[in-house]
Amino acid sequence: MSFDFRYLGHSGLRDAGGAQALAFAPNLARPPVFFDGELLHPLRFREAMSALHEVVVGDGRPVKKDRTQWRAFQASRARDEQHLRAELLDRARVEAARKLGTEEPPPADLTPRFRAAHRRYWSARTRWADELARKDPALFRALVPCDPIVTVAPDVVFFEGFAKDESAYGCLTVARDAFGGEGAAGNGTTNVDYSLELYEHFQTLRTYRPTRLFVDPTGFEVHTGSAGGVREEKIDVPPSWLRGFGQIQAAMMLPATRVTLPVELVYGVLAFLRRHREKAGPRCLRLVLVPGAPPAIVIDPFGVELRAKGPVYEGAKLEEVKLWGRRRLMTLARLLPLTERFEVTVLGSGLPSIWTAHMGEMRFTLALSGWTANDWARGANLDAVRGGLEAPPGAADALLRYLEVQRAAPILELERQIGLPRAQVQGALVDLARRGQCVHDLGAGVYRHRPLMPVALGEALLGPESPEVAEGRRLALRDVKIERDTPMGLGRRLLGARVSGTGCEGILDLDGAFSAAKCSCSFFHQNRLRKGPCRHLFALRAAATRSAWAMPAPPPQVDPSRAGLVVHLPQAVLAGLEEEARRRGATIHAVAEQAFRIARERLQRARAIEELLAPEGAGYRGAGAKVTQLLSLPPAVEGDLQREAARLDVPVSSIVVASWELAKDVMRRTSSLLG
Repeated sequence: MSFDFRYLGHSGLRDAGGAQALAFAPNLARPPVFFDGELLHPLRFREAMSALHEVVVGDGRPVKKDRTQWRAFQASRARDEQHLRAELLDRARVEAARKLGTEEPPPADLTPRFRAAHRRYWSARTRWADELARKDPALFRALVPCDPIVTVAPDVVFFEGFAKDESAYGCLTVARDAFGGEGAAGNGTTNVDYSLELYEHFQTLRTYRPTRLFVDPTGFEVHTGSAGGVREEKIDVPPSWLRGFGQIQAAMMLPATRVTLPVELVYGVLAFLRRHREKAGPRCLRLVLVPGAPPAIVIDPFGVELRAKGPVYEGAKLEEVKLWGRRRLMTLARLLPLTERFEVTVLGSGLPSIWTAHMGEMRFTLALSGWTANDWARGANLDAVRGGLEAPPGAADALLRYLEVQRAAPILELERQIGLPRAQVQGALVDLARRGQCVHDLGAGVYRHRPLMPVALGEALLGPESPEVAEGRRLALRDVKIERDTPMGLGRRLLGARVSGTGCEGILDLDGAFSAAKCSCSFFHQNRLRKGPCRHLFALRAAATRSAWAMPAPPPQVDPSRAGLVVHLPQAVLAGLEEEARRRGATIHAVAEQAFRIARERLQRARAIEELLAPEGAGYRGAGAKVTQLLSLPPAVEGDLQREAARLDVPVSSIVVASWELAKDVMRRTSSLLG
């Protein structure tokens, strides 16, 4: 998929009155984003950005070689070498005889000749890169990493990057506390121009020189594509890169095990791996989690166990998780002297792992796929391990509408806003992450609005549904015979069945995922659970949980098929709506709708909002603290609210407040919501 990138100049280091300014050139093809603040700890930023650079340029994919040409080349080189040896030997004898021990000085023009040759080399290399970008953009993007993403939020600024081999993701989160003095910021997300030269600039940061982080706001003063200094690039971003970027965020939103590791334990693992090279498998780290004991890491195939001396594991059961792709953890080496603690989030053996380094006011997140050759877009197949996190239609759009205004919110706040069970809220967040519109900040425990691209990623880019998932859903409707369903404690169930004549069994956890399973099909024999359950296990899980999903559910608190209105209500008004909703056993959405129906005639007669709300009233505009609330109302009611707000020249929030103030006494005298 092609995207336009327009940069005003290049990112780099600039002089700013005796200080340094790291100026990032934003993408002018996206909505305006700017930031200006002085870094209090430049070294932390330098090391963290250097670690992010290692992620972005990392490419550990094995390359299969065709040795036919190599053998022919070796034979040709041997022949040429033999002739060259004889020729050089004869030439050396003649030269030695001619000089007779005399030493000639180097030519006076050696340096100019070297510089001229150097310019010719780099000119040819630049022309080759330009030609490659025009004629083979896929190969060009494989050699040149995609530009990082920077997001300016009210409380943090964070940079994201994705590896060329699509096996690792890095994110540097910098809290606003890391910046001193007066600064300016414009919230939003954009791409920033990035180059190896900028990486070299990072290495020059020092504590004795003031350093400012500067996302250039002047770039948005350019109004035409013909303005001087503006570079326009049309980059063909690989669909797998976009899909992988969304999949990693989906992985960070799935139910997982979270463990705190001391810095010395991670240091011991990296130091051992640097000094020892395995010659046989298994090449994995085993994270051993025993309830009430500190976590331990076993390095295979050496069998070396490193045990932490810090916090104990507070889980309820013994777990042993195998993690592959451990060499990519070397990215964290530069951060060890600056890190206070590490947190590792694991989904299961052979599945993605997320490592978070806490460095005071900065956090660095490194997410790794199951192993280097297993990229997010195909191998991890997180759709297959998301368990029962399915969201009703429209829930993701309702959450997006709220996050666009609020910028960030914890899971409890999102549950309150949309009024759905946590599993369905998480399913909606996973859908937003796959579309590139939402990220999970594990360190802060909130979900943030972050559009990866100017448009949402559709199914054409994300690819079709996994064949195992689609076939498993079909089999669940017609041919599943459950032979065993035994409770095992802690919400787990031991299930066994025959699906279309194939025997399978597994242990289903409380979150709807298989912790252990067995099937006789070829897919399971080749992949186990590393690529998610096979179609037979999918069908077994769907059939076993069908009765629970089919039970009558309480009335939903919000119709997720409606986008909803985002309003800002005084705390007293919101508390009144919630109290009335509890009294009636209804929702604040239904209470707000009925209040508007009761007050509609009075609203239509008013010629100014002051006729409805006294200046000293609790709901008067501008009075008191405001709370953001998502209201899901019928389209007709939303239209009437917006028309009344436009007629009185006030926000929709004021009409909602006025409706409640006019109707609350009437509603408290009744016991049901009148149609």
